[in-house]
Order: sequence, then structure tokens, then C-alpha cells
Amino acid sequence: MNSRKPMQLRLPQELKEWIKAESDRNGNSQNSEVIRAIRDAKDRRLALRPVGKINIDQSDNAHC
Repeated sequence: MNSRKPMQLRLPQELKEWIKAESDRNGNSQNSEVIRAIRDAKDRRLALRPVGKINIDQSDNAHC
């Protein structure tokens, strides 16, 4: 069973052109390029999350 669901997406013209150029350059479908771009953005966002909680005490020393 396929877990992919269709989604209508309206893009500004410059993004549509960029997706088209990327798909041509990489030999992929435009859909694959949109998925790749979103996954890349997701991975970058997750990499920026702090690993642990940092507390600053009164003496300005950081503790993890």
C-alpha cells in the first residue's frame, strides 16, 4: 500500500522554474526535487536543535 498522498502546491514562478531546472539537471521528476528540497530543509532544521537543555546559574556558568 502506498503511503503517499497527493497535495496541490502553488509555487511562485521563480521557485517553479528552479524546481524544473533542478529536475532537468539531476534527471529526476519535479516531484522528487520538491521532496528532496523539503527533506534537506527538514534535516537542516533538525540539526540546529539543541541536544540537551542548558541552564545558566547565578554565576553565569553553563551546565548541560
